[in-house]
Amino acid sequence: MRNGVVVDIGGSGTRIGAVVNGNVVGVHGAEVATAQDLATAVLAVDRSPAGVGVSLNGHVDADRGRVVMSRAAAWAEGDLRTELVSLIDAPVSVIGDGDAHALALTRLPDVEFGGIAISLGSSLAFGALNHHGALIHPCGHTGWDLGHWRIVGDGTNTEAWWGLGGHGLYDLEREHGDGAAEVYAYRLGSFLVDAVQLFRPRTVLLTGGIVVGLGEALHGPVAEQLQSLPISVPIPRVVYSPSRDTALFGAAVAAGLALPEMR
Repeated sequence: MRNGVVVDIGGSGTRIGAVVNGNVVGVHGAEVATAQDLATAVLAVDRSPAGVGVSLNGHVDADRGRVVMSRAAAWAEGDLRTELVSLIDAPVSVIGDGDAHALALTRLPDVEFGGIAISLGSSLAFGALNHHGALIHPCGHTGWDLGHWRIVGDGTNTEAWWGLGGHGLYDLEREHGDGAAEVYAYRLGSFLVDAVQLFRPRTVLLTGGIVVGLGEALHGPVAEQLQSLPISVPIPRVVYSPSRDTALFGAAVAAGLALPEMR
């Protein structure tokens, strides 16, 4: 197995780690504001990586390694893969963080495909796998953007990227205090019902800083909301990731630095 470096660039900063024998190790934060900064951070982890996997929050054309738009890293917009290859002199994969979280499902044992992954942090990222465990892409060049789905209920009518992201949770905490987690969980469950009806997954992976922070407060309300699915739609298994670095695992798979679990 090739060794290399993986990077996750999100709204809360940049995380970077080494991939050794298929395992992501030594994860830490990095200050990155240019492609040169990113290349320097990668080479500080491994002076001669066999490959580099980058996960980035935004609209990414993974086939071309091009970042179309990113609120989290406007500096990365453009032909990021081409620029990094020239700076690092190694193969580079650049994918959206939604796809990275979905590919992380392939690293989990005993997970039934197809699956969807939803990352909840400063914003919302979404990715999907078919029943073979391969990424499902929209009709266009970039990955899924379910952040513009509207959430209606609990007195709100807002887009999901806000209502289920850090801004929406902050608003709930100001309004509901200790009850914010429960209101948020029911809001998330309502969103999941719509996503599950559309994609019909067998497994749902929930990940990101909000999922880690709220923990078991999400479990009951989400399960309750999923019971409202039509009888024709099987209720999926919901997996809650305990890690804030899930996208790094998927970036390793995309870059060929880690293999999916055997099934």
